[in-house]
Amino acid sequence: MGRICFQTSRIQFLDEQLLRSCYMTGLEGIAWERDISISGNRLMIDRRTHESGHFYFPWQAESGLEFMLGTTSLRESSDDYHLEVELARGTLYRLRNYLVERSGKFELSRNLSRQLNAAHEKLMEAALTWRHDSQLASELAAESIELSLRVINQLSVEDAEHLMEARHQAGKSNPMLGIKLDKLPELVEHGDVLASTFDAVMLPFNWQELSPDEGKYQFFDIDRLLEWAHQHDKKVVAGPLIELTEAALPQWLYVWQNDFEAVQKSVIQYVQEVVSRYKGRVHIWNASSGLNSAYVLGFSEQQIVRLSVDIVETIRRLDKMTPVIVSYDLPWGDYAANRRSDISPLQFADALVRADIGISGLGIDLSFGPSSSECTPRDFLELSRVLRQWSLLQLPLMVGVSLPTTAEGTLEPPDGWDVQTTMDLLHVLWSKPAVQALFWNQLTDGTAQRPGGLLTSDASPKAMLHQLQAFADHIRTD
Repeated sequence: MGRICFQTSRIQFLDEQLLRSCYMTGLEGIAWERDISISGNRLMIDRRTHESGHFYFPWQAESGLEFMLGTTSLRESSDDYHLEVELARGTLYRLRNYLVERSGKFELSRNLSRQLNAAHEKLMEAALTWRHDSQLASELAAESIELSLRVINQLSVEDAEHLMEARHQAGKSNPMLGIKLDKLPELVEHGDVLASTFDAVMLPFNWQELSPDEGKYQFFDIDRLLEWAHQHDKKVVAGPLIELTEAALPQWLYVWQNDFEAVQKSVIQYVQEVVSRYKGRVHIWNASSGLNSAYVLGFSEQQIVRLSVDIVETIRRLDKMTPVIVSYDLPWGDYAANRRSDISPLQFADALVRADIGISGLGIDLSFGPSSSECTPRDFLELSRVLRQWSLLQLPLMVGVSLPTTAEGTLEPPDGWDVQTTMDLLHVLWSKPAVQALFWNQLTDGTAQRPGGLLTSDASPKAMLHQLQAFADHIRTD
C-alpha cells in the first residue's frame, strides 16, 4: 500500500462528493482505486501501488466554475506535499509545454506574457513559503492557478480562431452542428429556430421507452421525429441504440441481470428490429454510448466489449452502407477510482477499432455536471489534449456537449457557466480538425435533469439557443 499526503487549507471544503471525484493515475492514464482520508489539515491518498502518479482535484475558480486540475507526477515521499502548490505547478507545467509547441507558429501577446510571468512568480513564492506559512502559500498558489487558467483559456480561444481560419483557407467543410432531439418543441416557432440553427439531429432510441414489454415495440414518437427531420432536410444520427443505464434499460431485462447470454440475445434482437425498420432512413448509426463506464448489469469489462462488438456487427450485417459510430462517456476514465476497471475509455475504443468490424467514427460525450455519470469540467487546454489523444485512433470524432445553461433574465449563471464561457468552449471544440460533428445534448429542461436545455421546462427559450443560432449563422457565412 502506497501513500501520498498533502497539506491543504481546503480541508473544510472537502465533503464526501468532492473526495469521491479526486483520483490518481499512472503513466497509462487509468485511475487507480484509492482510499482517501483526512487528518487535521492533511489529505491522505492510499493506493495499491508505489508508483509515481498524477493527483487530480476539482478546483473552484474565481468564476465559480469548477475545473479538474492535476499535479505533475509525484513520487512517494516521507514528506507531505502542499496541495495548492502542486496543483499550481501542474497547471503552469501544462501551459508552458503548450507554449513550447505553439512557439514556432504564434507569438505570445505582451498582456498574456505578463500574466504568465506573474503566474510563475506567484508559484515560486508559494513554493518557498508553504513550510512556514501554509495559508499564505495557498493564497499565492491560488493566484498562480487563476492567472494560468486565464492564459490557457484566452490562448485556446485565439488558437481556435487560427484553426478555423486554416480550415477555411484549405477549403475544408465545417463540422455538422446538431441537437439531440428526444421530442419536438411544443411551439412551431421554436421548431423553426432549431431548423435554421442545426444541420443534424440525434434521435435517441431509448430501449425502455420503445419496448416497455418484451418483444413489443412502439415507434410512433421516433417516426414523428424522423418525419420532422426529413421535412427540414436534416442529417439524422440514430441512437445511441444501446445504453446500459437505469434510464435506458427496460425493466423486464433485469430478470436476466446475471445472465450475459440472455441479455446479449435480447440486445441483438432489439438492434435487429430497429435497424431493419429504419435502414435507409437515417444517415449515421450511433451503435452504443457509455458502455465503457457501464456497471448496472454487473458484467465484466470483457463481456461489455463483446457486447459492443455484437451491436456493431449486427448493424453491419443488416446495413453495410450507413456509417456506424460508437460513443464513449467520461473519457478521462476517472470512474475507475471508485470501482475496479482494467481498461481506460481510450483503450476500450482502440480495441474495437483494431477489431476492424466496420466502425466509421467515434463519439465522445462531454456531459459536464456534479453527478457520477457526468464529467467534472476541464480547462480548454485539457479538452484539446484529450481530443488530440482520441484523434490518434484516426477516425472522425462526434462530440456531444451538455452543461448547465442560464434562463433568460437570470442574473446568476448556474455553476459558474455563463453564456460567453459556454460559447468559448464550443468554439474550441468546433475548431479541432478531428471533430466532424458537434451536438448539444439536451433540448429541454426536465424535472429529472439539471438545467442544461436550450428551452426551459415551460418551453421558454434560453440565451444559449439564440447564441447557437448566431454561431450557426456566423460559421455558414465564413
